[in-house]
Amino acid sequence: MSDQQSLPPNYFYHRLPNGIEMVGQYMPSLSSISFGFQLDAAVVHEPEDRPGLAHIFEYMLFQGTKRKDARALNEAFESLGARKGSSTGLETSLVWAQIVHNKFDDTLALLQEVLLQPTFPRDELEQIRNLVLQEIRRRDDEPMSRIFELVRSEFYRGSPLGRLMLGTNDSVRALQKRDLSDFWSTLYRPDNVLFAIAGKFDWDHVVEKMQALFGGWEGQAPGHALSPAAPASSVNLEHQEGKQEHLALMCPFPNYTDPDYYAAMVLGEVLGGNMASRLFVEVREKRGLVYGVSAGLAGNRQNGSLRIYAGTTPEQGKECLQVIVNELRKLEREGITADELDRAKVQLKSEHVMRGEGSGSRMGAIARSWWYERKIKTIQEVKESIDAVTQEQVLNVLHRFSPLNPLVVAAIGPLTREELVGDTL
Repeated sequence: MSDQQSLPPNYFYHRLPNGIEMVGQYMPSLSSISFGFQLDAAVVHEPEDRPGLAHIFEYMLFQGTKRKDARALNEAFESLGARKGSSTGLETSLVWAQIVHNKFDDTLALLQEVLLQPTFPRDELEQIRNLVLQEIRRRDDEPMSRIFELVRSEFYRGSPLGRLMLGTNDSVRALQKRDLSDFWSTLYRPDNVLFAIAGKFDWDHVVEKMQALFGGWEGQAPGHALSPAAPASSVNLEHQEGKQEHLALMCPFPNYTDPDYYAAMVLGEVLGGNMASRLFVEVREKRGLVYGVSAGLAGNRQNGSLRIYAGTTPEQGKECLQVIVNELRKLEREGITADELDRAKVQLKSEHVMRGEGSGSRMGAIARSWWYERKIKTIQEVKESIDAVTQEQVLNVLHRFSPLNPLVVAAIGPLTREELVGDTL
């Protein structure tokens, strides 16, 4: 592939000889740069008996290198005025930095240490372990957060995509330095890396520095392919006494690479994306059944999904679920109106433009589009894709992906299945 094949002006691609892929978006009006290393080294890549490893690993990367301990490393980033961090999802992880453009070289050199020379010191591991155990306790104490893991685990039952991202108390306590080292040595290989940069930079210089600092990185990561999940309709209840009932629903929907993805985005916006959405109006405004309700898209490389959340009381739980299901039936039967389509388009385009104004959001966007589709989508292309959605395309999505079959329902609260579901489903 040539470096500029099919790329619009101010967008770049390059592949280093060792396999590292590079994408960039030049934004001359900015004074900052955001760049990151995206890797297929995440929750689904953990050994099956080591849940939580990928999450604790993201913390441990910054706890010391062969040249600097954790304190010296933090001071080095701070001396450059750099923001840095890491994040781990189900399928990918990201190690990133944001700096003033003239600090790029020194910041890149620091991240080279982090990625290629981590030490995972045992004393720091114990501190990070305690931090993650606190996160697990907080997760377990907050049903509004836990409900999404509950519905996802049921939706992806039997797949690594259903794993707990933080792990469990027992699994985190069992993790050792060797687990971290093995995870790094297996997955942190150059052919497993996508480098993305957005902001004010000289592309030729970026390529030169990447080759100088990372060109000697060797090795190959093992192949890792997930089979698409096959969700089945189900109800998953977690009993918890109290005055709240948390509901989450999930059904298959177009994923990021599906030709109907933008029509699915419109559907999610109409259903529960804002305060004028159907669920907000019908469930909250008209009936006062919830203190919070929303809908949106989620997904991964193989599967897409529509996810709905509602927070209500036990006394109103059954009616709340009935109204949501009735709205899904109505949506499947009738589609959306021309007015709803127009309003959703305006809202989605505004959100994408506002999100696309910073170097950090654009860095993430070009990395995501390259990782999913092997191409870079400009903001203008996204806007045009949203504008092109028709009512007929929306109906086609609902014919291809019924929001009711299969439908996974999860709940945390005091209600039994009969008390919550009855004959609703």
